Amino acid sequence: MSSKTRTPMLVLAICLILAVQNDPISAADPPSPPRLPSLSNEDAWKLLPRESPPLPAWARTLAGSLPRTTALQLELDHRQRAGNPLDPVLRAKLRWIAADTNRSPYGKRYAEFDLRKAGLGDAALKQLAGGWDKPEGDDRDALIFARDLTRAAYAVTDDQVADLVKHYGPEKVVAMVHTIAYANFQDRLLLALGVDVEEGGPLPPLDAKFDGKAKLDVPPRDEMKTLDPTKIKPVKPDWLEHSFADLQKSLDNQKDKKGRIPLPPAGSLDKLPPAAKLRTAKINWSHVSMGYQPELTRAWFDTMGAFQDESKLDQVFANSLFWVMTRSIDCFY
Repeated sequence: MSSKTRTPMLVLAICLILAVQNDPISAADPPSPPRLPSLSNEDAWKLLPRESPPLPAWARTLAGSLPRTTALQLELDHRQRAGNPLDPVLRAKLRWIAADTNRSPYGKRYAEFDLRKAGLGDAALKQLAGGWDKPEGDDRDALIFARDLTRAAYAVTDDQVADLVKHYGPEKVVAMVHTIAYANFQDRLLLALGVDVEEGGPLPPLDAKFDGKAKLDVPPRDEMKTLDPTKIKPVKPDWLEHSFADLQKSLDNQKDKKGRIPLPPAGSLDKLPPAAKLRTAKINWSHVSMGYQPELTRAWFDTMGAFQDESKLDQVFANSLFWVMTRSIDCFY
């Protein structure tokens, strides 16, 4: 650099130093006002483009009447399909078996979509449809368990579960039960709503977080009116085939049975809030579920809690439905 170039640069640097020294910034001075106006966070988001990924048909059907429940169910669906601790192939196969048993085309298409994403090709999918229960098949016992639990859960044996626990361990078996239970829940929802697979094919799980405590607008619901028994088609369910003594004996036998899944290790519930920990520890099935698979269980509890809050079902009616469904599948609980 020449002396002619250095001189102006040197003068500029000296001027800047003197300016700073002669006008120091005091720590007590108030902050300078913004030079340009800024929007609030909410207003800024209104103007920015956001992605609006397509929603599955069942979510678009439910969102109008149960918005918060639908939002949490989308999170539950993502947890089951993308955050499930089971191997991606096994968890999708379990859902496929349930959907096939329930004759749910929507459920099967989605399970096949996830299986292809996990790397299965046409030949493997054809084998699944035609011979998954052959002795040499991978995870054969787990798939038979999925079919039996879907078709007639009361017929699942202690030995059947014991073999699964011996092979997979209690954590994975609890995850299997949650996966199969969710698949059956969703299949029944899909079949009842009568929805078809979306145009363009199944959608990937939606990775979105919603405010589970948000109070969203729910349309007003008419009060439930008492049905006129004279207008109900008479149906004679075979619910009185057992005497009270028979039911009491079955209840006593059930109480004496040892659980199929051992309780989780001590301390497995320590991360729960005290009230939730106490409540969960008192109920064996929630203790086992939350102890071994807290994420799957929490997503399910959140969804059901939102539904209970939004649906505003009459408690007598809701408990009556629970009793009818429990009795229909011969569930001792």
